[in-house]
Amino acid sequence: MKISLHIKPSTMKVCYLFILLYVLTGAPSQANAGFFDFVSNIMGKNAQADEAPVANIVGSISDVGVFSNSQTMLVLETSSIDPNTKNVNSTKDLNIIEGGAISSDSLAVGIGLESVSNGEMTTYLVQEGDTLSEIAQHFDISTNTVRWENNITGNNLKIGQSLNILPVTGVKHTIKKGDTLGGIADKYDADTEDIKVFNGIESSSQLKVGDVLYVPNGIIKVAAPVKKPTSSLNKGRTDSGDSSSVKVSSGYYSWPTSGRVTSSYGPRRGGFHYGIDIGVSRGSKVSAAATGIVVETVSYCVEGATSCGGRYGNYIVVEHSNGTFTRYAHLSNVSVSTGQSVSKGEKIGTSGNTGHSTGPHLHFQIEKSNGSTIRPTF
Repeated sequence: MKISLHIKPSTMKVCYLFILLYVLTGAPSQANAGFFDFVSNIMGKNAQADEAPVANIVGSISDVGVFSNSQTMLVLETSSIDPNTKNVNSTKDLNIIEGGAISSDSLAVGIGLESVSNGEMTTYLVQEGDTLSEIAQHFDISTNTVRWENNITGNNLKIGQSLNILPVTGVKHTIKKGDTLGGIADKYDADTEDIKVFNGIESSSQLKVGDVLYVPNGIIKVAAPVKKPTSSLNKGRTDSGDSSSVKVSSGYYSWPTSGRVTSSYGPRRGGFHYGIDIGVSRGSKVSAAATGIVVETVSYCVEGATSCGGRYGNYIVVEHSNGTFTRYAHLSNVSVSTGQSVSKGEKIGTSGNTGHSTGPHLHFQIEKSNGSTIRPTF
């Protein structure tokens, strides 16, 4: 008598996964490589038969499906094609990112890939119709960063003009005799730790005369601050004044949406994330973090157009009475208009996956009037 045993493919997958996890966590460190090959072959054959693998485990950030760096462990991400992850393959401009993840409801959530920086200064030749604000937005840096580096005081640009573009909002500093990291940070009203991480150095002893340091969020201080223009736009602000005096009290801002942080604020070597990414499913409520006036909106972006809205997709910028601006990006829907007053906690839109994004989430950042950003505090 012939006896046949039928096991559902999904059940087999679960069994194989538990076997693999058991071996990785509980088996001796010098386990036989042949066993791993055996498990891999079974997993591979099963995946080919079903044409729908449970997950991909990938070893580099250029591969789709998993993200890792020195600060995070490898995180599994579903490999099935889902509208919530349709932009997951848009990672070619990425330096280091943090925290691709799966939410508790099994809907993949993501992060934003707004920056095009490779950690080095680049040269840009002005084209017909270019403006300072558009150039700054394209490179995801402040207008003042372009001004300071290229000694521009007005708004006039010439076709063919060569502009030095820094890899981060801030300033460039050439090391002089006697310089210290703390002294450089004080000079430009910047954070010492940000300088260290961005430039890949650990102490002042590594500074060499003539070397160049990039100072994230550094500013060129002026003797008499220029009054901030009312309802100015984020990347187009022409205020070159010193806004270092902005003090944000605890509790001034509230969380703009409910979710967990999938990418935190701050520098990585050669890169900088100007805000925080909060992983939420598409259509989640986004609220104003503080009372203010809407000064800029983009609402025409559709998923898949990764360059739309300066890679931020649909977004909203709100100006606040304490001299700061908040930005809400990668939205699916914008429900406010320019000039509208909004109250703290009031709904202004819904989260989405527009712009250069790996999945649904909210990018939230806080900016000073000179274009530099600050770490969100709640």
